[in-house]
Amino acid sequence: MADSSDGGGRGPAPELAVRGTGPGRINVGGLTAGGGALLVFVSEHCPTSALALRRLGPLCQAWAQAGLRPVAIFEDPLDVAIRTARRLGWSGQVVVDDPPYPASRAYRVAAVPTTVLIGRDGGLGRTVTGWDQPALAALLGEAGEMLGATLAVPAATAPLRKPGCAAKAAIDPELAAAMSGQGGGDEPEEMFERGWTDGLPVIPPTAERVEAMLGGRDGGEPLGLVPPAMGEATLERVAACAVLAGCRPAYFPVVAAAARAVLDPAFNLHGQAVTTQPAGQLVVVNGPVREAIGLNSGMGALGPGFRANLTIGRAVRLMVTLTGGAMPGAMDRATLGHMGKLGFCIAEDEENSPWEPLHVERGFEPGQSVVTVIGSDAPLSISDHRSRTPEDLAYVLAWAAASAWSTHWWPLAEPSVFVICPEHAQMFRGAGWTKHRLRQFMFEAVRKPARQLRRGETTPAVHAAAPDTLVPKWASPEAIVLLVAGGEAGRYSAVLGPCTGMGSRIVSREVT
Repeated sequence: MADSSDGGGRGPAPELAVRGTGPGRINVGGLTAGGGALLVFVSEHCPTSALALRRLGPLCQAWAQAGLRPVAIFEDPLDVAIRTARRLGWSGQVVVDDPPYPASRAYRVAAVPTTVLIGRDGGLGRTVTGWDQPALAALLGEAGEMLGATLAVPAATAPLRKPGCAAKAAIDPELAAAMSGQGGGDEPEEMFERGWTDGLPVIPPTAERVEAMLGGRDGGEPLGLVPPAMGEATLERVAACAVLAGCRPAYFPVVAAAARAVLDPAFNLHGQAVTTQPAGQLVVVNGPVREAIGLNSGMGALGPGFRANLTIGRAVRLMVTLTGGAMPGAMDRATLGHMGKLGFCIAEDEENSPWEPLHVERGFEPGQSVVTVIGSDAPLSISDHRSRTPEDLAYVLAWAAASAWSTHWWPLAEPSVFVICPEHAQMFRGAGWTKHRLRQFMFEAVRKPARQLRRGETTPAVHAAAPDTLVPKWASPEAIVLLVAGGEAGRYSAVLGPCTGMGSRIVSREVT
């Protein structure tokens, strides 16, 4: 419906049949006792209503102090109205117009939002339908003249105008009843029925939630095609996945950077998405954004309990499964998979690390926030509470990975990721070991004669080697990736095996 405004002069305002949180009756006389009232008819399902509430909400208290009482009239259940108003920052009064919406019908509201000015004498003033910043500024100017005050107006930022949505009072009663029905426990079930989940409950990606996640960014910005089904990833679709996953809007720059990284052809997401291997996509976050959004790099860094870690990784995976079509049993052919395929995101503990962080090692500045993605298997815990020299500890860590991927598949070209706990890292710090020295020691430590590797699954390199030739576990020291994370107590590190055989490379992207 087109935006419109009415200059007013239509007689007395109809009486209201609405209810709020208090026991008292709400009427026009009570609302205008201090000077005048501003009625904003809205609905939870309407993105333009969300826009209006978000932009008008911060001005409500100043209006009330000047004598103009702002009231949001929702065509929704009271609990939905309160929750929506709180989320969108509306600081005025909240009331609801219950079915069959007598207030909306009395005020002839055909579309929401509709904003109505009521004067101090109870007379109808100007009306604005939809979001129309110039018309709302004129309405507030009229209200200011009536009150003898200068009233704040919403900023003239894009969009200046946006059509509203059909009011429930103006549509088929059965459809309106369905739209107003309590979602409750049915919303998660609906998401399951739509196939919009990874097997766990998700947050419905309503238009206003996606808009809030985007935070003003251009939702139409293309990020690329998501294998294997090659669905197009726009920023808006990635934002919808972030909503589904339970992300806060503050997390979205990290989600977007991770999405860009996994869609880099060098990462070979297509191979990872359809393989029978268990590999998931590990997201490693470095730089100031870790603290800004509360990412966990300490105790339980690879486990549950931290919303940012779990939902960021989950959002990336939902993009792969929903936009890319890599659902288990369909295009995702992983024989077993692993729980990291639900979402796999950690932050590096740069403050407790004796070494340069991963993003600096990869060419970024220390002050940059960076996401790095690595195709990885599930973590294997490595316990070592008794080593007293860095050589012993490095030997234990390296040999713990000897069976990564396969017992006899040597050498591995793809990266094995070692998550070194702070206590283990402290031993290397005390001995002055650099990352280079540790990586080189581990590479040289894990070797076996070719004859011991000629059983079961092995490599052409093993078959071609003389029986007593020592074959390394890794093709080069660079296949060993070192991170520091974990709790300050407990000598448990971990190694994450590789995603191999498809030439997947590590990819990093700055968080912007």
